[in-house]
Amino acid sequence: MSQEGVSIVIPNWNHEFFLPRSVLSALKTTRILREMGVPGEVLVVDDASRDGSEALLRSLEALHAGEGLRVRRHETNQGLIAARNTGLLNARHRYVVFLDADNHLIEENFPTFLQAIRETDAAAVYGNLMMRDIGEESAFWICSGESFQTRIYDENYIDALALFDRTQLLDCGGYGGGVDSWADWELWMRLAALGRRLVFVPLAFGVYQFLHNSMMRAEADTDAIKPHFRRVFNQMGFRAVATTRTHHRRYLPGIGYL
Repeated sequence: MSQEGVSIVIPNWNHEFFLPRSVLSALKTTRILREMGVPGEVLVVDDASRDGSEALLRSLEALHAGEGLRVRRHETNQGLIAARNTGLLNARHRYVVFLDADNHLIEENFPTFLQAIRETDAAAVYGNLMMRDIGEESAFWICSGESFQTRIYDENYIDALALFDRTQLLDCGGYGGGVDSWADWELWMRLAALGRRLVFVPLAFGVYQFLHNSMMRAEADTDAIKPHFRRVFNQMGFRAVATTRTHHRRYLPGIGYL
């Protein structure tokens, strides 16, 4: 049984130049948690990178192993779904964050999300993201995740940067769906369809680095995947009247459901 702590899982593929920021953000978060008496770890899953990430990660692991930094490496490139599932299976703690290697957490806000998932028994809690356009030094804006609504079946507005209950995520089969670019979208709809609680916390969770050559923008074909997802999760548009139990769940510790 996993411990009542937090595992921050960082899948990486050729993001050598972003890794130090994401790893140090994760380590800072685990330090905050330890001060609260909550155990934590940082698990980086390198998906057979070719850009120097491996050497960097081994150096970081040697420096920070005492703080719970571990590295797992795929010998062949297997894709994002496989990297996240490797992290999910090897995580030591009950709660898991999937932090993409080019993003980072807002560390001081993290305890609020941990409190929220404990108090609501949700499968996942998520919040707002600070968006940064790497091509524009001063270009920051806020992206609101919003509560789970029926428009999720037409567009994905909830990012994978969230806090999950590992036990519930494993029980629902982990990541799947077959399309790396839309793995998080498929997961949100599947968790809702299985009756799991997904809770929006109106607080900034992390910083999302907007890269114009990212996998999402380079490979994703939204128009091609939409008919498939509608067929699986929203046949005949019935979710408009048969909403899931997680519909419009908003929660803030100290206040409750909003």
